[in-house]
Amino acid sequence: MSELPWRGSGNEKFDFSNPNICMVFNAGELSIIEYGVNEVIGTCRTENVHPNMISARLNYSEQELRGGKPTKVIAYLMDVMTICINDLSKNMIQATIPHDSKIDFLELNPGGTKLLFRDKRKQLYLYNIKEQKKQSLLNYCKYISWVPNSDVVVA
Repeated sequence: MSELPWRGSGNEKFDFSNPNICMVFNAGELSIIEYGVNEVIGTCRTENVHPNMISARLNYSEQELRGGKPTKVIAYLMDVMTICINDLSKNMIQATIPHDSKIDFLELNPGGTKLLFRDKRKQLYLYNIKEQKKQSLLNYCKYISWVPNSDVVVA
């Protein structure tokens, strides 16, 4: 449970689809609230609020639970052809990925280290956040999904 003061317009849209966070959309701004934390852990500007256009991962490994920082990453569209990846624990941009075609799907892997995205031509790409490298995976792809709790992709 989280509790925080909110000064909203009454037009907010709430997304509870992620098991660790609540996303609140209002007037082009996305606020991210981690369950159990009584403050907004991050904000970003985006007009693309469709669930296939925003992906967030919060991970707590054994080492992190003993005093280290957990992985808190969000990927979203800055515009229809640019992806932004933010580290919410450090409040900094990890990557900005320009693309030459409109993006219609994106999703981080369960560990928050890789990003799958697809463009309107149905081409599927994998972006390695640590290495800052984009790789083409498929030329025509209609279905994409990470296998739960793994770095395996079904497409």
